[in-house]
Amino acid sequence: MKKMHFILPLAAALIFALSSLVAAAPLRLAQAPVISQVYCPEDTWQALEKKVDRATHVPLNGYLKAIEYIPPKEILQAWDTLRLEAGRKTRPKDLIRPLAEKLQADMVVLPVLTGYQEFHRMSWRRGLIYHCYASVDLYVYDARTDEVIKKSASRFFDDESSNRGTAYNLALQAMDAVLQESRLHERIYPSHAKEAKAAATKETVARPDK
Repeated sequence: MKKMHFILPLAAALIFALSSLVAAAPLRLAQAPVISQVYCPEDTWQALEKKVDRATHVPLNGYLKAIEYIPPKEILQAWDTLRLEAGRKTRPKDLIRPLAEKLQADMVVLPVLTGYQEFHRMSWRRGLIYHCYASVDLYVYDARTDEVIKKSASRFFDDESSNRGTAYNLALQAMDAVLQESRLHERIYPSHAKEAKAAATKETVARPDK
């Protein structure tokens, strides 16, 4: 019986959320591939891509059609054209609005790997010391509010060899930080679905079990 008191309101909230999402116009999302301003191995780039993919993922989007993902090839073509016209020294922040206009996107997500370094040196006292560094910028533009968000994170390691201190892991940690600080998933995932779930949870807590 206790389980039913929890499941029924949650199911009702889910049905309400799904119906609301189906009725809403899809959000045109331009999620650019990770742009690397420095050299990094292919496996690092792919791992960073997966991080961003998870942050922009909407469950059941194949059914809900809540998000219309603009093809990466189309995004890169538009990006290259804008950079060529504006000059390669133009900051990504200055290009993100024009990129949204060119793609007719409601939101642009632009992750940039700005630093990636890994080398070792010998210390007479401590032996082999590894120096690793990674930094990431994340730009998000929401055309609905004309808001540009930039989050940056960097991670350093200067110690004896350790898996947690590799440039690969530091880059992933930095990407996690900017994704969390930007609240990217919350900006993309429709808020009324979360509100409906919260309302159902409150109702379940308020109702005493018999």
